[in-house]
Amino acid sequence: MIEKVRKELQEKRYLDTVIHTVAAILLCILSSFTFHHYDKNLLVLTIFIGSFAPDLDHLLLYKKSRFYNFKTFLRWVVHSNRYRLAFELFHNFLSISVLMFLLPFVYIKNKLVFLFFLAFLIHLLVDLIIDKIVLRNVRFWRFGLA
Repeated sequence: MIEKVRKELQEKRYLDTVIHTVAAILLCILSSFTFHHYDKNLLVLTIFIGSFAPDLDHLLLYKKSRFYNFKTFLRWVVHSNRYRLAFELFHNFLSISVLMFLLPFVYIKNKLVFLFFLAFLIHLLVDLIIDKIVLRNVRFWRFGLA
């Protein structure tokens, strides 16, 4: 079973990155029309940071696995067949639920923070959908250790 999953992951290695990038670009385009009174560079920076911030929880793998250095860890992240091998702080249903609950309130208070959280949420939803497609289940999305 593990070999089957690894083979599927090899076939879809860059799917995750491409979809995240396209989603961030689309969000930048849409937000530039919606929030036209904000500086475009600030919008792009906010969405970029929000789109990739959820993957900071992958650093837990770095700490847990005790790689020789960070460069070795990054090489492993890019080239390995690993997929949801360990607990990830943000990649769970609780995080998605909290973000969905907070979005309307944040929108009223601060549009840039709203865009950050929206990009964050879109990233998590894309990861969830890809997990469902690639792994054919989302059992790794429960809050707890995998």
